[in-house]
Amino acid sequence: MNDSSRVVSILGGYGIFGGRIAEALSHDERCLVRVIGRNAKIGGNFASRIGAEFRSCVLDDRDSLRKAIEGSFIVIHAAGPFQKTDFRVAELCLEIGAHYLDLADARDYVAGIVRLDDEARRRGLMVSSGVSSTPAVTSAMIESIRHEFSRIDGIHTALSPGNQNPRGASTIAAVLSYLGRKIRVWRDGQWVERPGWGDVKRLEFPPPVGRRRVHNCDVPELELFPSLFDARTVRFSAGLELNLLNYLLSICALPCRWFGLDLSRRAGFFLKASLMLFPFGTTNGSLAIWVTGRDHTDRPIERRIAIVTDYDGPATPSSAAIVLSQKILESGPPRTGAFPCVGVLTLDEILVHLRPLGVWCVRGDEAGWQIRG
Repeated sequence: MNDSSRVVSILGGYGIFGGRIAEALSHDERCLVRVIGRNAKIGGNFASRIGAEFRSCVLDDRDSLRKAIEGSFIVIHAAGPFQKTDFRVAELCLEIGAHYLDLADARDYVAGIVRLDDEARRRGLMVSSGVSSTPAVTSAMIESIRHEFSRIDGIHTALSPGNQNPRGASTIAAVLSYLGRKIRVWRDGQWVERPGWGDVKRLEFPPPVGRRRVHNCDVPELELFPSLFDARTVRFSAGLELNLLNYLLSICALPCRWFGLDLSRRAGFFLKASLMLFPFGTTNGSLAIWVTGRDHTDRPIERRIAIVTDYDGPATPSSAAIVLSQKILESGPPRTGAFPCVGVLTLDEILVHLRPLGVWCVRGDEAGWQIRG
């Protein structure tokens, strides 16, 4: 480690995604990684293994949080879920003069980060939310094919992880938070309400993933993409590889819809139930997008683009934070202010990081999936 190294602190830095980020950045001599979390034994052992510093922190305790992140150049918040939280971590980063990135997939949280824009600009800092699959990676995927369209009519994004990929309670809690609840969706140029985990579709993902069942999800793309890409319809669906788990969630959605139950506090139970089926299925998953519209001769076209994982599911959600942190360490923030992480990274930048990890990109059109790149 050289004398000019800067501290990159990772909240939840020994979790599934935060741990991936911490380990990747621990090999970068431009920074000193600081792992932050509640469990001193697990976090300390992990930090010691990757050559990082560990600091214990209770996220809801402002003094504890300040002590944990003080002296940081970048703070990466990977301690979700973000569905029912405020911006206290980002605000504290502004106070101490640190750039802030998070892996939030909560729609209102990611879209609402702009309320800190004036203060972030005044301090010359970058505050970016959604530095993960949604919406950092999905927006980069669409931008890579946008030039083929004169007009985008529809965007349908779908995510299906392999059952043998690691998962945590925070990811499951995010799904449970909107299970059976009404979701605002942009359809044919107007907002409509649809049930969370409803509107079941069976989509054909690129091989070896194949056909899988997906359902409505409440994610930042639904709020951001109608204006960002001037699309008339925006959908986001997700599903699990094993239909047994999909059916279980669909059944659980019914009392949530009828009686307003919130099952997000039962994330631990659902995690244990899903892990009982861990030996089944595969490690293959995909994040795929179908875009329809008109080409530059006004003919209707469809373009498909997908990221496919072989064995390393957490690689994609953690990729954007790693790549963006390295950009900031290399030449400073691409821009200052507070904003959702769209238009900040290119797909090529992300794929340079992902390809060595057994993750690849596939493209296609109306005829199906065709080109692996």
